[in-house]
Amino acid sequence: MHRLSVATMCFLLMFTPVLDAGTATQQFTVSKDPKAIAVVQATITAMGGVQALLNYQDSLASGTLTVYGGSSPLIFPITLKSKGTHETRVELQRPNGVSVRIVNQGQGTIQKPDGTVRTLVVGNLVGERVSHIPLLSLLSEYQNANISLAYQGTVPVNGQSTQLITLSFVPTNDPVQGPFFASLTQTLVYVDTTTNLIDKIQYKNYPENDQSNPHKIEVYFSNYQSVGGISVPFRQTTYDDGTLESDLVLSKADFNVGLLDSEFTLPQ
Repeated sequence: MHRLSVATMCFLLMFTPVLDAGTATQQFTVSKDPKAIAVVQATITAMGGVQALLNYQDSLASGTLTVYGGSSPLIFPITLKSKGTHETRVELQRPNGVSVRIVNQGQGTIQKPDGTVRTLVVGNLVGERVSHIPLLSLLSEYQNANISLAYQGTVPVNGQSTQLITLSFVPTNDPVQGPFFASLTQTLVYVDTTTNLIDKIQYKNYPENDQSNPHKIEVYFSNYQSVGGISVPFRQTTYDDGTLESDLVLSKADFNVGLLDSEFTLPQ
């Protein structure tokens, strides 16, 4: 029997009716560890605070993305845009044209320079927000009833002490769907004990061609700078199963520039 893909499973679970109280023996409980809440609150304050979140509308950043894995690193100009926390657009300037990745409300596509469009795996997008700005990640939704939080203690990251918390986006308390989403969207967040900024995050990514074998993605944030009252990491280094994958270096970032909704419309 073939194993269901993550995209298919996610679709089925999201559109399967939740069991009623008479059918379900035990509902899944989304828990929030008080110590984890305290860490998140301190982190949000360090990255700009609640007021910065309330004032935020959109963002525009640019820089370079160095991609590893071939015979030599490749460097591409990159532009990153966001509107709210559920709409993002990444434009990567390749030698043969621009590649555009758009995510809008949990659905996403990549449009290649030749105009062809590829739909992204749904399971990788369920918990995705604005990945290059930690304040606009799932952490910003920590008070919502569908966000679980747990404190995992203190661990070192690059020789620096950090507090580790885990969070997940769980949109249902169904006893089958709940654990599925908790595992699918679980993100490990490593918070610097000195600055309360995020040093690293870790999550699972499901390859398009093998959705039964998720990769461990580790992202290291550094060179934080304050832009419009929000702390933005101007360097983001990503490892895929322990292998260096890419290095994003921003040269500029702005907020509330008036981006149009049309920039985040998924191509057909």
